[in-house]
Amino acid sequence: MDDVPRSLVEIQEWMQAALLSPGRAPHLAEVFTASATQSAEERFRVYHRGYRLRLLRCLRQRYPAMSHLLGRELFERFALDYLDANPSRSPVLDTLGDDFPDHLARTRPDTGDGGPPEVWIDLLIDLARFERDFTAVLDGPDSVDDGPVGGTGSGDGGGARLFEARFPVHRYAAAVRHGQDPEPPGAEPVRLSLTRRDGTVVVHDLTDAGHRAPRATARPSTAA
Repeated sequence: MDDVPRSLVEIQEWMQAALLSPGRAPHLAEVFTASATQSAEERFRVYHRGYRLRLLRCLRQRYPAMSHLLGRELFERFALDYLDANPSRSPVLDTLGDDFPDHLARTRPDTGDGGPPEVWIDLLIDLARFERDFTAVLDGPDSVDDGPVGGTGSGDGGGARLFEARFPVHRYAAAVRHGQDPEPPGAEPVRLSLTRRDGTVVVHDLTDAGHRAPRATARPSTAA
């Protein structure tokens, strides 16, 4: 058949398209040969599974607190749903998870059947947003001075960010990074400033304690 990929460039382009959309891999039997123990499709699945595992590992490293909150199995279900909707298009994986929090907000499972929002999904989204911003500040430039952005400091903050959330997710994320097993935090609105100093992210809590809302328990549901 004339449209069967034959040159190296054509095969590389076919492989990329097949990995990103494995349900649409024409001419699989012509590109992959069967072995004595595996069919052409089974041999291709080895590559596809390895590729997906690498992407999952990348997302777990990018969102360690979120992975801890959900547990590995549930986290990977959310992550695979994200990867299906947002296949990687870049040769580098630094930005692979940038849209993960927005994807969670768009596809939250608690409202799919018209039901009311669940508190633990709100927590999950806030935690994902914090980890995304934390990494962005860590990978950015150092702050110009020691003052927190939006606080009493006078500097421009460099690559710093202001962050507002319904939960004190910064404490939970810090505990996970230190190898602890913290309880999910209750609702407690926070306003934070994230700055980078000497290669380390410094989190300034700018919250006015007098305006914090009552706490509410937020635990993941087993049905997600």
